[in-house]
Amino acid sequence: MWRRFAVVVVAGMALLGCTPKKPDTSLGYHKATCSALYAGLKNVECGTMVVEETRGAKNGRTVALPVVIARATEAKKPDPVIMLHGGPGGGMVENLAFSLRQKNRVTPDRDWIFFDQRGTGKSNPSFDCGDAPLSDAGITSDAGVKVLSDCMAKYQAAGYDLTQYNSATIAKDIRDLRTALGIKSYNLYGGSYGTRVAMAVMQHDPEGLRAAVLSSTWPPEGNATAPLPALVSRETRQVLGYCEADAACKAKFPGMEKRLDALLTTWLSTPAVVDGKTYTADLLAAFLLDEIYSRDGAQSLPMTLDTIMKGDYKTLDKFEKTQAGYTEGQFFTTLCNEEFSFENPADLDKIDHKDPIQVATARDTRRFFAVCQAFNAGKPDPVENLPLTSDIPTLMLSADIDAGCPAELSDAVVKRLSHGKNYFFPNRTHTIAGSDCAKAMIRQFLETADPNVDASCIKTDQAKFMFNLGK
Repeated sequence: MWRRFAVVVVAGMALLGCTPKKPDTSLGYHKATCSALYAGLKNVECGTMVVEETRGAKNGRTVALPVVIARATEAKKPDPVIMLHGGPGGGMVENLAFSLRQKNRVTPDRDWIFFDQRGTGKSNPSFDCGDAPLSDAGITSDAGVKVLSDCMAKYQAAGYDLTQYNSATIAKDIRDLRTALGIKSYNLYGGSYGTRVAMAVMQHDPEGLRAAVLSSTWPPEGNATAPLPALVSRETRQVLGYCEADAACKAKFPGMEKRLDALLTTWLSTPAVVDGKTYTADLLAAFLLDEIYSRDGAQSLPMTLDTIMKGDYKTLDKFEKTQAGYTEGQFFTTLCNEEFSFENPADLDKIDHKDPIQVATARDTRRFFAVCQAFNAGKPDPVENLPLTSDIPTLMLSADIDAGCPAELSDAVVKRLSHGKNYFFPNRTHTIAGSDCAKAMIRQFLETADPNVDASCIKTDQAKFMFNLGK
């Protein structure tokens, strides 16, 4: 569930800057001048939404959220779409300029509103912790726990109210933004952890919300830590099983699952040391999750693992440096509040200790809890751990290969959405990125607000899992 949303609305990425000539720090929405990267782009507006850090505190502390609005290029519908990026700790506006130039939006007849959530991306403040070893699977070293703990303690000591950076508060930011923009009716589109924010809006402030798209859903009641090691193992083995069933992949990379188990088993007790660098099972397990999250990573996984097993660790070196690439502080202000506070690290003892993928992943995941002790993330309302019941029209998309937001979660969630429907995409990965079929279904849903869309294209969307076998 902890992943930047791979935007299927527009394709491609580049750097964005939108800065007003004279920043206005008063509460409300302020138009800004877009950077030179937007030269020649019409129908794009940049701005900043300023909100109170702690509503009602009246202490002068504010949060500035960067906003980009891609205006409709066809006959405009009155209800825009507000996009919600994942993570937590992801971002959106930094990489939007090139995307908008592709003119590949799902619905050009609506305004699309993009913003970075409080505490992350280009928002101010943004709680960055440098190159800390944070992955979606957990923290990949004991040293990383101290780095991240010190970072969170530093932000708390600086006076930031770290109890105010979570989904429930972001839902209020969305309310303030749409009010400032004069929006009466609107739609939400959330991917990965953005679905958790969308569901917070559906829970706390549904007024004006016409319809919601949830791609790779993570619900409030989801247990983020205890199931994760088994899910990473299951989905990794599923990809490698597809390779074994594919004649060409099997011929080039035979027995990959057993080879992976053997390597991890060795590294669990004796990490590899090459030119003074140490490669651990903890790092490799986190890398596995990162790879199977993306279409390209999953399709290249047998080839990538084969390279690692032959002693070429360049891909691990690259991953170790960037890992999830999140704004780490907002990752923890969110999850320590609304996820980990409802969970018990002792539950990680219940993994299958004969499965080296689970054992290695559990080492990473357990370290999450130690960082939460370094600062005050606040005590959440118990509702933040309860299933959502809603009658808002909801289109849900779930992927075949998704360790973070497994399809069975969506199957459970949709039972409480009286006007919701979940669609399963075989051979697809997290957020169904790159699927023209998914785009067509979303387009129809936004037009009608009826989740009973034409899903016949799913049969041919990706009939077989394809592998990158190299040369």
